Amino acid sequence: FDYPGFWFEQWPERCDIRILWLDPSKGADAKRGDYSAFIRYGRTVGLEYIEADLKRRDTAQIVADGVEHVRQFKPDGFAIETNAFQELLRAAFLAAGKEARVDLPIYGINNMTNKLVRIRRLGPYLAQRRLRFKAKSPGTLLLVQQLKDFPVGDHDDGPDSLEMGRRLAVELVNGRKAK
Repeated sequence: FDYPGFWFEQWPERCDIRILWLDPSKGADAKRGDYSAFIRYGRTVGLEYIEADLKRRDTAQIVADGVEHVRQFKPDGFAIETNAFQELLRAAFLAAGKEARVDLPIYGINNMTNKLVRIRRLGPYLAQRRLRFKAKSPGTLLLVQQLKDFPVGDHDDGPDSLEMGRRLAVELVNGRKAK
């Protein structure tokens, strides 16, 4: 978790793909005190850039923050975990985006694979030193701490969100995902 280049200061000017992912942590298996996890993900040749915004927030704040992330980051895809009643967030995002005049390239993802299995998929990319994390970002620092603590830490919202965002990027680049 501290190899040369692990931390980056500025986003690359151009990324092959940019994804914003939200794990709202409002589902049936959410633990008290879980974080809603926005992950900004960008990929260039051989490297993957990650910035996280992990906070405890209510649903209205999740929607407002998500629209602002899309406005600033301009992702190719914005995905939301839709397990359980989280599907309702999708409609709230679309309404808020329309009101703010922000086009949301929104995808709903219903996860069927065990979370521990999903998060373990990140291991090879960390071992290959392909992942870069935004320096001086409180949310990213928390994400890295959750990665270090996995699988015995109290929270895994950030790593779970990172894996899902990375997976969506791969699916979009390979043409396997439709809205």
